[in-house]
Amino acid sequence: MSIGEQISKIRKISGMTQEELGEKLNVSRQTISKWEKDISSPDLECAAALCELFQISLDDFVKGRQTVKNEEKISLQDMMKINQRTQRRTIFLLSGLFFLIIGILAVLFITALNNTVNSIEYMIYRYIATGQYVYAPANYWKLILAILSLIGIGIILCTVYIWEERKEKKDNG
Repeated sequence: MSIGEQISKIRKISGMTQEELGEKLNVSRQTISKWEKDISSPDLECAAALCELFQISLDDFVKGRQTVKNEEKISLQDMMKINQRTQRRTIFLLSGLFFLIIGILAVLFITALNNTVNSIEYMIYRYIATGQYVYAPANYWKLILAILSLIGIGIILCTVYIWEERKEKKDNG
């Protein structure tokens, strides 16, 4: 297994993105990407830092004999970052679904209200014999704009969730 494959495998097992690993090693995300693609290799200082970070020996890392001794050796700080990222995505998804459901329920309510008003208008029209009935239609545009806003917010939040998922897959893949 090449050094690039080793770095990629270790990083993915730890749940880090290329950007997070780069921050820990004080290098750019592009540098991590080049290492993983075997375009370049880490210098001795960075290789030692990688081995210390992932708790493997430099000999095992260079020779590719062993990747991670124990998956539980991910630091608490790394686990907290992974958890925060997952929580943020979950909040986006749940918020988006909440707004979509509220919007759909509002559309159903307006439809039912419109049908009820039309039914009442017909009854009043039918039972008024004097001809003094004045048609007064209800204006639903303000309610419809509020509903469309709710649905729009829901769609935006769900889109952010999907974008975050794709970004993480891209960083980890």
